[in-house]
Amino acid sequence: MALAVTRLVLIGPPGAETAEVAGRLAGGLGLPLISMRDAVQSGMRAGSELRDDLRRFMGAEQVPPLELVAAIVLRRLGEPDVVGGFVWWTESPVLPVLRSLETLMIQMVELVLSDAEATRRLTGRRLCRGCGEVWHVESSPTLVEGVCDRCGSELFHREDDFPAAVAHQLSVYHKHSAPVLAVYRVAGLLISVDATRPTEEIANELTSRLARS
Repeated sequence: MALAVTRLVLIGPPGAETAEVAGRLAGGLGLPLISMRDAVQSGMRAGSELRDDLRRFMGAEQVPPLELVAAIVLRRLGEPDVVGGFVWWTESPVLPVLRSLETLMIQMVELVLSDAEATRRLTGRRLCRGCGEVWHVESSPTLVEGVCDRCGSELFHREDDFPAAVAHQLSVYHKHSAPVLAVYRVAGLLISVDATRPTEEIANELTSRLARS
């Protein structure tokens, strides 16, 4: 189904580099790149009840209700810079929020990555304590194990990248994404793309496919 205005939402499991693909795609299409964090920051700047509600939940360190999240997203997508289209990325899609966007006729892009590959990518990551550079024990190892090639500082393994934590992240992703993908698949507004390749290649394929749609 062709869209008069390009409105894209990219979702992918942890490890799919969704943000990087979205950034490349937005740059290639000349569209604003937005995210949930961007929407929340916009809501916090707004002189409205949204800001007060956000502050109340954030101050209490509570998760905002979905109705508030949906209102934040809709407000951000109503701002002037995204009227002509946008690329929105998220790793944690929530069905009620995305359903609130149906009137905007968005197109969903799914970055497909197996749990095995996502686990390999995440559990193998190592971060530098000094410069923050990200390395990988298989795909981008350092010359000396545990030592950053860039600044010589120690590398560490984040708790979020431990196998049990990664398994939990993937479980949450599948729980939320399955019903979302089903809705957009039935509507003919879903594009699925192999995310095992370099991000530039993925973005180029998506740009070509969107040009032909």
